[in-house]
Amino acid sequence: MTATFETLWDAIVTQIDGLELDGLSTTNMRQQSAPFNPADNELTAGAIVCPVTETEGENGTNHKSDIGYGFQVTLLKVSNSALSKAAQQTLLPWREAIRHHFHHQSPLTALGCYRCTVEHAPVVLPDAWKHQFDASALIVRCWVLE
Repeated sequence: MTATFETLWDAIVTQIDGLELDGLSTTNMRQQSAPFNPADNELTAGAIVCPVTETEGENGTNHKSDIGYGFQVTLLKVSNSALSKAAQQTLLPWREAIRHHFHHQSPLTALGCYRCTVEHAPVVLPDAWKHQFDASALIVRCWVLE
C-alpha cells in the first residue's frame, strides 16, 4: 500500500506540471528527500519538491485526525549572483502561480485532501545565492482527515 505522503507528493508535482509554467515541467522538477542540488549542479533551472514534517490541524474529530502533509517547493535557477530585481524574474512568477493554485484550494480532493494551504518560506535563499543560484522556497501543505 502506498503511503499518503508519497501519493500526495506525486500529486503535487503533477499539479505544478499542469500549471504549464514557462520553463518548469516534470523534466526539471525533482522529488528528493532534501532540497539540495547535486554536487555537479546538474539542475540549472527548475524545482526540488521534498517532504517536510507533517502537522496536526484543528479539524480532527474523535474518529479522525486532521493531518497536514507538507512539501517544500524550492525553485531555483542558475544566476550570476546579481542583486538586481531582474535576477528574480523567472522564480517570482513560478512562486506566485504555485501559491495561487494551492493556497486555500482543494485541487487534490480525489486523494482525500480537503484543502491545501501554502506556508511562506524565504523568497530569496542567501546560501544558494552564494553558490551562483537564485532560489526561492514555499511549503504546500495538504490537509487530510484520516
